[in-house]
Amino acid sequence: MADSRFAFDALLRKINPSSDRVDLVKDLHADVRGWLAEHEYETCSPHSRLIGSYARHTAICDIKDVDVLVFLPASALDRTPNSVLRELKKVLEEYPDSTVETSPQRRSIRMDFEQKSCTIDIVPAVSKEGIEQPLWIPDRRQEEWIRSRPLGYGKALSAVNANHSRMLIPEMKLGKAWRDVQMQRRKTKSYLLEVIIFHAVASGAVELTGKSTAQILCDLFEHIASKWKSLMDDGSGAPQVSDPQLGTPLEWERSHFETFMRRVREAAKAARRAIDAESDDDAADEWKKVFGDLWPTPEEVDQEAGRAAQASQPGSAFVSAAGAVGTAASVGGFRSRATTFHGK
Repeated sequence: MADSRFAFDALLRKINPSSDRVDLVKDLHADVRGWLAEHEYETCSPHSRLIGSYARHTAICDIKDVDVLVFLPASALDRTPNSVLRELKKVLEEYPDSTVETSPQRRSIRMDFEQKSCTIDIVPAVSKEGIEQPLWIPDRRQEEWIRSRPLGYGKALSAVNANHSRMLIPEMKLGKAWRDVQMQRRKTKSYLLEVIIFHAVASGAVELTGKSTAQILCDLFEHIASKWKSLMDDGSGAPQVSDPQLGTPLEWERSHFETFMRRVREAAKAARRAIDAESDDDAADEWKKVFGDLWPTPEEVDQEAGRAAQASQPGSAFVSAAGAVGTAASVGGFRSRATTFHGK
């Protein structure tokens, strides 16, 4: 079987947000949260928390949006969701260099920062039993406050990721990269795709520990293709994918599901051919069908191999829970100890 390890490390490096972009987004949401904390608008401890893909470290490429919970006193529950959202919108309109929108959002206020190509979604929340417990979120469409567990899901994701050698989050990023390349229309929503992968790993259907990234992706595509084969070929409607935050099925149109399944089947076949390939070049040809122009060039793969060789020195290498040695990007885990012993 061909060894695509360095190619996948290079791919992850390409799709991970740049440090400059991370710093820009970090400063932006910190400024907004600080400004709102100092405003006369009434909030309560702990004031705000990050949620969403940015907070969970599953965002890829240029981070386009950040989700922020803002905690309101329990008295907010005595008002309608629409009135609470309208009031929050009026307050946020005072923030400079942004535009504020409500209509596309059911449960949040959207702040657009055009010059920075970023949006911040402010989600009001009421915590009656502590922030680790389900929160109350206003839902404009349902015209009621609903229970949600955005912080609980983030904690569950972190736990599953830790239990699988910190490989779940990189797999989610690769899944989103595949989706961005393969689905220009009827694109599966980022959160839905993340939840599909989360359930596949948390349920034990797809094992991550002790396997190469190539094998994991092949297993994941084949698992999904098999799981929903009957529904795709003989059924109607879309799968009932449970939202870890709300405990209810996520919205998924049949036409979007069909596009997703066609692309999954194509990816599963290409991934299997790549696994069975006898050379790196043949494997790369197949993976390029999955990831398109995002797939690294031979030069980028060589550069990644060079970085790995340098990083494998004592004190630089990382060791995963399964004992694999490599870079932080490839295996996560803990840094090895440095040594000054050079032989007798």
